[in-house]
Amino acid sequence: MQSNHVQTKWSQFISLIIVFFFWGFVAASNDILIPVFKKYFVLSQVQSQLVAWAFYAAYFVGSVIFFLVSLKSDVLQRFGYKKTLSFGLVISAIGAFLFVPAATMASFAFFLTALFIVGLGFSVQQIVANPLAIKMGSASTGAHRLTLAGGVNSLGTTIGPIIVGIALFGMGNRSDSAPRDKNLTKTEIVQNNFKDLQKELIQNKQELAILSTSENTILSKSEADIDANLAEINQAVTELQNKNDAELVPYIDKFDVVKKSATSIIYPKEFVKTHLSLVKKPFIILGIAFLLVAVFMLFAKIDDPAKEEEEKIEEGAEKFSILKYPQLALGMLAIFIYVGVEVSIVSNLPALLHTHEFGNILENNIAPFISLYWGSLMIGRWNGGINVFNTSKTNNMLLKFIVPFIAFGIILGANYLSGKDVSAFYIYPIWIIIFILMSFWGGKNAGKTLMLFGFAGIVMMVLGLVWPDKEIAKYFFISGGLFCSIMWPSIFDLAIAGLGKNTGKASSFLIMMILGGGIIPLIQGYICDFDLTNPKGIMGITYTHFSYIIPIICFMYLAFYGFITPKILKKQGVVLVENESSAH
Repeated sequence: MQSNHVQTKWSQFISLIIVFFFWGFVAASNDILIPVFKKYFVLSQVQSQLVAWAFYAAYFVGSVIFFLVSLKSDVLQRFGYKKTLSFGLVISAIGAFLFVPAATMASFAFFLTALFIVGLGFSVQQIVANPLAIKMGSASTGAHRLTLAGGVNSLGTTIGPIIVGIALFGMGNRSDSAPRDKNLTKTEIVQNNFKDLQKELIQNKQELAILSTSENTILSKSEADIDANLAEINQAVTELQNKNDAELVPYIDKFDVVKKSATSIIYPKEFVKTHLSLVKKPFIILGIAFLLVAVFMLFAKIDDPAKEEEEKIEEGAEKFSILKYPQLALGMLAIFIYVGVEVSIVSNLPALLHTHEFGNILENNIAPFISLYWGSLMIGRWNGGINVFNTSKTNNMLLKFIVPFIAFGIILGANYLSGKDVSAFYIYPIWIIIFILMSFWGGKNAGKTLMLFGFAGIVMMVLGLVWPDKEIAKYFFISGGLFCSIMWPSIFDLAIAGLGKNTGKASSFLIMMILGGGIIPLIQGYICDFDLTNPKGIMGITYTHFSYIIPIICFMYLAFYGFITPKILKKQGVVLVENESSAH
């Protein structure tokens, strides 16, 4: 790598990172759509994970199509980076606008198609924007620019769930989203769980009473099912007034049965359409934004590096084989697993928080936790992006402590402004400090950092499974976002090391492996669904809780990849250049 000192082209770079923001906004918004679709389309947990599958499978399909087309005629050489990037944005805009007919028809399949098309556009944008960000300045700070762009991406993931949550559920109610009162008895907690479900069912019944629909049979059945569930709830609430904590077990079991029955109610299509129509506005705005940025990109003063590379792509293309480079073959699996675990932890989080043991948090209060998870990736990436700026060693170290807490402040502020109570998050700096200290321990070594953060991910998931206080346990799972935050650049550094002129092809294969974001959540969701047939759970916890064994297995492989790859590279005579980012 050349160590020239070309200054970062900030005006061009800022134009580009708007695209990174969009990727994060949509990807994280999916995690709000998952529980909403699950509720109104009456889906199992594994079926609800098809939202993630449709979005991330599109990355794989788009990358394969792009690769096959490039074999005949290199797209970037022929059309240039700007035009190709704008084309990807237009594809995503089409997908965003398709949310309107999908909501009008109340069709889950149509929603998946729309998301797939948004993802196809994103795959084109990813292939173009990642290398373009690296080339907008000195080669020695290219990885840092990518990390900084990832930080902007994470800002999108932090804000996305909040904005979509407001669109679907309105501004929050702080008393509604406040943490559970520690002084409540177990009996009072169970009573409150019944009352929350009662409140939701009464609201649905009121909406059905004024609904205009031709589906009279379904309407009558819905109302009858609601009445039956309300009768069970009213009886339980009355009986619990005379019960003590020792007599609770039958009522906890009864709550699980009633909740399962309530969430299985089939509502008339007009009722579903009314609720899903709220999805239209944010995605219309998003589609318009995609088109505006596409036009802006076409006319922006962004230097097109395509011509500079024209002579470098000829020879060696046909001789390239993944199997010749074990660091790449193992790295492809690492990217697959990394994206999979990053998405799976948060995609299944609403289902976890909806269980009795984690407080029966309803859909309208899920957004702050989704935001905190994706915000954790922002905290980590902002920490790594500091190295793009030329600062003294002392200032750099200070910023490593200050910037993560600025990012955390943004997470708190955004959620507070949306009307949510954030007092429960005040404990989270404990995990942030652990992350900062571990980032110093990992230093500038990609392999060591990946191994350490993989190991940290294992520890956090295990503690989330065994910690007795579930109010604390959920933060162990959410902290997975912190330890995933630096894995993408670390894996990329290791996977393409020593590939020389084949680096470009290797990168396209790695981007195909984003498919993991659509597969691993399905596996975890499949385990969650055992709660439907085995309500007693396993080893004293629900299957939804137990499903977090999947992230443990994923983090084990990522730690292994960080450990073994430097040894593979050493045998090949490849010396890893330690870059300046302590996010690695």
